[in-house]
Amino acid sequence: MESSAVPTIQFQDTGRIFAGAWALRHVNATLLPGSVYAVLGANGAGKSTLLRLMAGWLPASEGRICLGPSFMRPTAIHLRRKVMLLDDTSGDRKAELSSPVDDLCQLVRDYHAERAGIEDEIANWFERLRLVPVSRSKRGEMSKGQAYKIAMVGLFAIAPPIWLLDEPFSAGLDAEGLQILENQIREHAERGGTVIFSSQWPEHARRLADGALVLHEGKLVWSGVPDEKPNDELTDSAAPALQAVLQGLGPS
Repeated sequence: MESSAVPTIQFQDTGRIFAGAWALRHVNATLLPGSVYAVLGANGAGKSTLLRLMAGWLPASEGRICLGPSFMRPTAIHLRRKVMLLDDTSGDRKAELSSPVDDLCQLVRDYHAERAGIEDEIANWFERLRLVPVSRSKRGEMSKGQAYKIAMVGLFAIAPPIWLLDEPFSAGLDAEGLQILENQIREHAERGGTVIFSSQWPEHARRLADGALVLHEGKLVWSGVPDEKPNDELTDSAAPALQAVLQGLGPS
């Protein structure tokens, strides 16, 4: 993948409102190709909303998100095919009754990824991730980690330019699955792609990310290099949930 084929992502006063309450407000940031970014914050900070806006799953209520010169929105199918979001569907009754393998085949069609050899790539990932025994199971018959691994297969085989991972370290993956995911994150960025993952834990950012965005109550309160310590004034005046995130950043 050439980095020139991967668009820069820009948030321009981006916001999203739900039932009269702002989940995100006035977010401004630029995310460059060939990089890994962590979106950090406590529960309810707006992390999932930010990723869903980037994926085109939701429209922005104010401002916009640009992928290169174009605006991301739910109807921009050509842009949505540049992005794939993996999130947690546990507890969704309809999802539990679906076949993840059938969903994977549909995903390949949706992304127009029916290239020669993709079936072999998928089969190889099923073996590597030890998914063959559950390949025809329903999602509700699998562990949370197994269902997430099948979603990972689609991500790795289709390999869109931009990867969005919502709380991947809470997705029930075993140690081997986590190591494979982390290796693929690094390799995708080295090939020029962009990876953005959300987490409540700053150590994930320090270990994996080139940049970090810290959200609190829907606002972007800090951005920078994960091993760069936020200024003491911001940390000392922060609410406890935000303070716990900020204190986890900086040199190990």
